[in-house]
This record gives sequence, C-alpha cells and structure tokens, in this order.
Amino acid sequence: MLTTIVRVFFGNMTTAVSRVAGLLTVFSLLGVSVAMGVDDSPSFDPNARQRIPPAFADGQTIELVYVHLVNPTAEAERNGRLREQVADAFTLRPGAAYNQFVAGTAVAAVRGLEFVEAVEERLYSVSGGRQIAVALLVTLRAPEKPTTPPASGALATGAFGDLPLLWQDDRSKLKVILNPAIGTYVDRDPWVGNPGAFVGQADQGRTTAVLEAGLELGIGGITRVGASHTYVYGAASYVGSTTLGRDIFSPETDRAHGEMEDLYAGILVARKGSDRSFNLSVGRQKFSLNRNLLIGHVLGASNGGDRAASNLSPRNAYDMTVDARFQIEDFTLQAWFADPNELPQSDSRTQYAGLNFRYNNNSTIDATLTLLTSPRSDTRYPLPDGTFLHREGLRAVNPRIRWTSAFNIPGLWLEGEWAHQWHQDFDMSADAYGAWIGYSVADVGWNPSVLYRYAVFTGDDPDTPTYERFDALTGGVQRDWAQGLGSIKMLINRNMRTHRIEVSVKPLRGMDLSVDYYYFTADTRNNLGGQPALGTYGDEYLGQEVTPTLQWMVNQNLYVQSLVSFVKPGRGLDQVLPEKTRTWKTFQLSFYWFF
Repeated sequence: MLTTIVRVFFGNMTTAVSRVAGLLTVFSLLGVSVAMGVDDSPSFDPNARQRIPPAFADGQTIELVYVHLVNPTAEAERNGRLREQVADAFTLRPGAAYNQFVAGTAVAAVRGLEFVEAVEERLYSVSGGRQIAVALLVTLRAPEKPTTPPASGALATGAFGDLPLLWQDDRSKLKVILNPAIGTYVDRDPWVGNPGAFVGQADQGRTTAVLEAGLELGIGGITRVGASHTYVYGAASYVGSTTLGRDIFSPETDRAHGEMEDLYAGILVARKGSDRSFNLSVGRQKFSLNRNLLIGHVLGASNGGDRAASNLSPRNAYDMTVDARFQIEDFTLQAWFADPNELPQSDSRTQYAGLNFRYNNNSTIDATLTLLTSPRSDTRYPLPDGTFLHREGLRAVNPRIRWTSAFNIPGLWLEGEWAHQWHQDFDMSADAYGAWIGYSVADVGWNPSVLYRYAVFTGDDPDTPTYERFDALTGGVQRDWAQGLGSIKMLINRNMRTHRIEVSVKPLRGMDLSVDYYYFTADTRNNLGGQPALGTYGDEYLGQEVTPTLQWMVNQNLYVQSLVSFVKPGRGLDQVLPEKTRTWKTFQLSFYWFF
C-alpha cells in the first residue's frame, strides 16, 4: 500500500517535490528548534482538561500519555523510574490511534506490574478539540500483597452484573458494546429564516422540535497471540437510529434506520519496554487525521436523511479504512486509505489515501505532515460558465505544529496548521490555514482557559485561470474545525475568513462550560460550490455566531452535552437570500450512555 500511495501521490514527481521539499525543511527546522532543551515528563495534571468517554476517543490520535502516581513514594527519583515502567508497560505512545480494546489490554499489562495495586485510565480532550490525552492514575502496591490480578468479567465470574465486560485479564479483553443515546433539539428561525432557499421547504415552520435516539449494539475484543508480542483485535456493531418530528433538513416526520457501524479487524505488534510498534487495522471504523482539518470522524459517516438522527450523529464509522502505523521512539509513519460512509442517495464514491508523518515528544511538541490524494470521486467543482472541474485527482499537503508550554510558560500553547491543494489534471491552488494561541490555568479554581484563532479557507476568483476554492473533504469536528454549529451548515468550511474566541471553565470535575464566538467574512464574493442559495455573496461580511456549550462526563457511563447557538446573518447573506433574514437560534440537549 505504501508504494501505491507514493506512486499515486507523486504522479508528477518534479512538481510534487518542488512543492513539498521546502515545506519539509521549514517544518523540520521549526520542530527541532522549539524541542531543544525540553523536559520530556509532563508536570501538569490532565484532570484540568475536559474528560471524554473511550467511545468518543476511538479512531482519534493520542497526543499525550501521562502517568500519575496516586500514592507516590517519598523518593522523587524512584517515582520517576516507576512512571517510566508504567509507560513502557502501557505500550501505546503519542501518535498511535486510540482504540478502547487495545487500550484495555495495555491497561491490564500495567495492572500486572508487581508494584501496581490498581490503575485507572482517563481520557481528556486537548485544547477543546478531539486530540486525546491519556492519563493513567496508578496506585502503588504494598510489598506484601499478591501480584497476579484475577480475570474479571461475566465469563470469568459467572456474575450477570459484570456485563457488559465478558472477559479481561493481562492477555485479553472481550466486551459487549452497548451505547444508547437520546437527545432533544429545537431550532427557531432555522436557515436564518430561509428554509425554502436552503432545503426547498418553504412550508417549514419558524420553530422545529425533534426527539432523536440511537443505539449501538455489538461485541469487540483483543487477545495476545500465544507467547508472542502480537495481538489481534476487532469489533462488530450495529446502529439503529430514529427521529420523531420534522427536523430542519427533511419534510418527513418519523424516520428509523439500522445498519452496520463497526466491522474491523487489526493486528498490533508491541513488546513491553520497546520503543517500536506496528499497528494495522482494516474495515469499517472511526478514523481521523490530526486536528480534523482534512479528514474527520464526524463527516466520515453521514447521518440524517433516511438514516435520521442528524443532530445526535450516532454513526461515525467510514465504509472502509486501512490504517497502518509504524512507531519508533517519538516518530510515527502512517499509511492510510479511507472511503466515507455517505448517504446512498448522494454518494459521491469518493476515496482518499495518503501518508502521515508525526513527531511527538509527549511533552511540548506535536508536529505532523500529511500527504493526501483522492484517487476516485464523482464530486464536481462548478464554474461560472456552467462547466465543471472534478475532485478526482486532487492532491494536498498539510503540515501542522503545536507547541505546549511555549517559551517555558506552563499553560501557554501555540499552534499553526496549513493545507495546500492542487490537482493533477488542471491548474488548482487552494489553501486553508489557521493560527492559535491559547492559555489555561490549572492551579486556580475552575481552571479557566482562553484561546484565539484566525483561519482562512480560500475561495475562487473567477477572473483568474487558477481554481482557488478550498475543498474541505470530510474535515470538521465541533470545537476543532467545525466552525460554528449553525454557520457551518450554510457556509460549509469553504471560502471564508474567521476570527474565533473561546473561553472555558470547569466548575465541577468532568464538566466543561465554554463560550465560542465566531466572526465570519468571505474570502471572495464568488461562492459557487457552496449552498445553491449562496452561489454569490452580497457582501464580504457573512455574520457572527455565539455558542455556549456544557459538556459533562457525569461518570464512566454517562456523558451529557447541552448547548445554545445564536447565528446572526451578515450583509453577505441578507442581500442575496429571498426572505428577510432572522437570527437562527438552536437549543440542544443530548445524553450518551456507554456500557
């Protein structure tokens, strides 16, 4: 697969090398210069971050692994050695894809260490997005206590109350997947008062309210192969979803649907204490890249339409993925293929493939470089003269770097990301880029955080022969690159410039309360390829959005999300939409259970 991707991506070797060589040089020098002299053992407590359930982390890339000793010894040097042994036994490193079954076996290996009494795995989002921090909370064992933990789960104990865990020891884990969810969603003046223009439903009421539900049911597990350092793992699950009421997308009032969600198998080669590992997974599974700019897990599977539950989004797995990662020390080489699970009635038959290079020192630097191609797609790019270009043959390069504890200031982080797109068949030069600065305070009440980001997604200037409109592919995740809950439905992460400010606090353990503010302008007035109602903007000013959000991991089994969103349209929409525009108000309350 690696050879095929390189051949497809570098079809025009001279052109590709000229585009990438300079990026690699600058990118590498920047990563090395800021990494020098950095302590590689994090000193902050990730409990200051927002906790998320393991099912939400599946398919995301691990950015940080942190070991916390609940009852440390009196010797700092010994504590350091114990943390290193725990990290070695855990085997998962930054740059690896998180998988709850692989992680479960890694946690069991930690639990089997002679000095470990108990270990708890906690997962946190990083900087408000879906990058994953893994925290291992380790309780040290008294010397006289036994060291071999017994097998657990319903098959081991015969106790029905141990479900959904069927079996777990230091070699294997098998569990039932049972993830119900339910939510209620209300919109006032959806589509800024123009549902006829956006979704062809002029009779849609000014207020819509729906109840949505979903249920994922299946089985998954992992086991060690004999006495080797090889593990095989996989999962199979089925998702049912329903919508009661008429939502903002469809005239139908009651819908229900069911289909396969996960159906994948994988092989992991990882020896305890080794700085090398190999992980290959194939099949239907959740998948994303980096900060989800180009490839994200939310749009990897379409919800809504006949599948219902467009707000709850119970399905996230791609139709087919191949994800191969080889890790050595702080470096990860990833070769991947992804085929999104699109709605049958609008399936573009798009496929993506590429390479991902990552450096992460598990402390301050997380740097990635992605090379991407679309070898197949029916998606077209409309032009003002009525003709079309096509996505198939698209190329992209996407460097990103994050600097935590910047300038040795705890809590300060800087991040930059850029994606450049071109095409093998026509003159295309499109870009998306963003720059962040964020600061969080872990040692004061409520752990306040603030971030600012400026971002650009280029639009096409029809007066030039080059096609410049950026194609967002399946990118976009809430509080990452999904820019505004309501605005993204109209503006679609293309042809825009945005200012974003987010302020967040954590009033209770596991709870995050944030307020996001967006200010949107157009890169160009020409917006062909976006919503048909907005083929041309009347003005560069597109509007603003404010979204207060509450996320609360109540316990290991229940995750709650509640938000309110206000979209105020700007002159760019006012001057081209047929009806008077109004502020779009959205109210959502969702409950997710994980067993």
